[in-house]
Amino acid sequence: DLTVFNIVRYFHLCMECNPNMIETLFVSQENILYINQIGNIIRDNRHKFLHKGCYHKLVNYAKSQLHKMSSTNRTGKRKELYDLYNFDVKFCMNLYRLVLECEQILTEHTLDLRKNSELLKSVRRGEVSEEEARKWFAAKEPYLEKLYQESKLPYGPDEKAIKTILLSALEHHFGSLSACIVNLDKHE
Repeated sequence: DLTVFNIVRYFHLCMECNPNMIETLFVSQENILYINQIGNIIRDNRHKFLHKGCYHKLVNYAKSQLHKMSSTNRTGKRKELYDLYNFDVKFCMNLYRLVLECEQILTEHTLDLRKNSELLKSVRRGEVSEEEARKWFAAKEPYLEKLYQESKLPYGPDEKAIKTILLSALEHHFGSLSACIVNLDKHE
């Protein structure tokens, strides 16, 4: 699947800690096929997008994956996987991925997408049962809440800093935007 977002929407999704968008900020350098100066500006500032709000977003996504891994409305290869394991191992792997990413962001304030790759591959291969996954999540959920309470990350994104990064990227592409920018206070 391919979805194209304009840069403003992309920044907004990253600020909301959308898991798919946050992951794009933390792809390993050796896995990047092409990056321009704007991409480098964003990449150099990727940690500014991380905040405690990731807890709510990632845990809620994880819960949806937990629910979906048992639903039986499958077609094609997903139906074959479901029939083979009696649950959807792809949704199960996503459950693990989201929980582990949340844990890593809250504790390490960064995201290494390869850190748990072997575990995720084993889950995807069906080496973890549905029951084990449910027990694992039941144990992880209160732990993540504790990490959320203790994390030194800010509660939300630094919107002013991220707006500056966005404007820098836009100016790099279009030139000076000073004639277009109006800084109104919150009452205007």
